[in-house]
Amino acid sequence: FEMCLKNGRASAALKFLRLAKSIDARFWWFQSPLRRFDNEMKKNVFVALENERVASDEGYNTFERTLSLLDMEASEVGQLCHCFRDGDMIQKFVRMLPNVEVDVSVHPITKGTLRFHIRVEPTFTWNGRYHGGAEGFWLWVEDSDNSRTYHNEYILFNRRNHPESTTLEL
Repeated sequence: FEMCLKNGRASAALKFLRLAKSIDARFWWFQSPLRRFDNEMKKNVFVALENERVASDEGYNTFERTLSLLDMEASEVGQLCHCFRDGDMIQKFVRMLPNVEVDVSVHPITKGTLRFHIRVEPTFTWNGRYHGGAEGFWLWVEDSDNSRTYHNEYILFNRRNHPESTTLEL
């Protein structure tokens, strides 16, 4: 992963990062991220969320699909997961999934140089049992036309500064 990132190969770096995180978490990136809490939830919740009727053809948007459970009522979530009384609990675990909100403003300096002002804010509920002492996120600036990375940064949120946002000037 890091070799691809240093060489500027964004698509390969993303694939290796997904693979490394899957091995670390012991579930695949196309499975529901709620599997992180598999000891706390019933198995039929995962089966229902990963069902073909609920899931799309590509397994790459499972995180966004899981976050969309917060837009539903607790009773609807319970009905979707076939656990009618557990809708509130499922939404509680969805709120604990590591997630950040990124705000970016880009200012041109010269013809070939840009200045980025990036604000990264954690939007998840911290729980020491699941997040440990720190939670890290990779951020990289990528040219999507030729799949090159121009800058990468590892951002680490810890328990003490969890609700605070991080600001970067690139």
